[in-house]
Amino acid sequence: MKKKGPADRKRSGKELFGWVMFDFANSSFTTVIVTVIFSAYFVSHIVGDKISGVKYWGWGVALSNLIVIMLAPVAGAIADYSGAKKRFLVATSLICVGFTALLFFAREGNILLALTFFIIANIGFSAGEGFIAAFLPEIAKPEEMGKISGYGWAFGYVGGLISLLLCLALFKLWGQGEAQIRFTFLITALFFLISAIPTFLFLRERKEAVHLPAGKSYLNIGFGRIKDTFREIQTFRQLPRFLFSFFLYSCGIATIISFSAIYAENVLHFSKAETLIFFIVVQVASSAGAFCFGLVEDRIGAKKTIAITLVIWLAVIILVYWSPTKAVFWLAGNLAGLAIGASQSSSRAMVALFTPAQKSGEFFGFWGLSGKLAATVGIYSYSMMTQLSGSMRTAILSTGIFFLLGLIALSFVDEEEGKKAASRYKELT
Repeated sequence: MKKKGPADRKRSGKELFGWVMFDFANSSFTTVIVTVIFSAYFVSHIVGDKISGVKYWGWGVALSNLIVIMLAPVAGAIADYSGAKKRFLVATSLICVGFTALLFFAREGNILLALTFFIIANIGFSAGEGFIAAFLPEIAKPEEMGKISGYGWAFGYVGGLISLLLCLALFKLWGQGEAQIRFTFLITALFFLISAIPTFLFLRERKEAVHLPAGKSYLNIGFGRIKDTFREIQTFRQLPRFLFSFFLYSCGIATIISFSAIYAENVLHFSKAETLIFFIVVQVASSAGAFCFGLVEDRIGAKKTIAITLVIWLAVIILVYWSPTKAVFWLAGNLAGLAIGASQSSSRAMVALFTPAQKSGEFFGFWGLSGKLAATVGIYSYSMMTQLSGSMRTAILSTGIFFLLGLIALSFVDEEEGKKAASRYKELT
């Protein structure tokens, strides 16, 4: 009798719930810490000068992403070989939660302390993103990956929305002073930890651990499998083409995620409450975009869906640059919300479509590498452009180049050929 592989074992509704709940949980970190509250607090309170603050923030995000770039592919290969994706997921999540809570102790002038805590937390967050994504080919059939990935992103934006509402409630009840801002970091850590419990309980590790060959370590095997992946890359040639496109447009997405609140408060003079309300509305748009475009993707394909979102991103950049008013920023922000949920969800689904289950850890490690390299390049480019021009508006215009180049590169990706390559590999192994 043929032994059942990972793809043969049925997914329960409880397990699907556990998978999407991780997006719900960890979105509190990227929403509150990276995008809305801590980033702006770091620039305005911890550093105290917007140009220097943007520079230091850019360096901190870039450094954490460089570390993830070095670790992600090897960690993914090790997780696949050892059957330990879930253990890696739990460990990196707890690292993120712990160091997010420690941000509470970062105060005015504590630049190095704040950056150290943030960098370690962001490494934990980013590594966890790769591990949770690697479960997607195991729990979703090819024809439903767009929908399920969309569910995850939609739940994620709901999680981000709820975490922002908790922070807004805190500000309404207790005021908007430094102590209240710092307390939101504790709320974020607790929200992440509690919300991830269903993931830790219900998500199953399907791959069994393989005994190590004599004289080998997981590190040796991890690097060896990465070399094997590079040798096999011609079999999956559509994947590197897509990852190149993904890298280009992710430079723009990562920049907007990291600097949008800083831009709103320093260029358009949003108050902290206005910023929170703005991002609460954007979270709703993002959730709707992820869910609706996930359904659209299953009809028209991931490539066309991503192309539509990149056109929306270009419109957002033009709006923000040419009309720097609060009203236009609100319009642009909601368009960006629709685009970000859809583009991230469809990108993850595209990688899953091009990935055989046996290579999920490695290939999603490369996906993580592309995203983190993009964040490093995009964020560093924005911070340097701000320094050179002395204007965040000029810097935001330069971000549009990444979306345009990503759209051009996407046109060279053959979605059907990518899916066939993954299917052929599965049949041969």
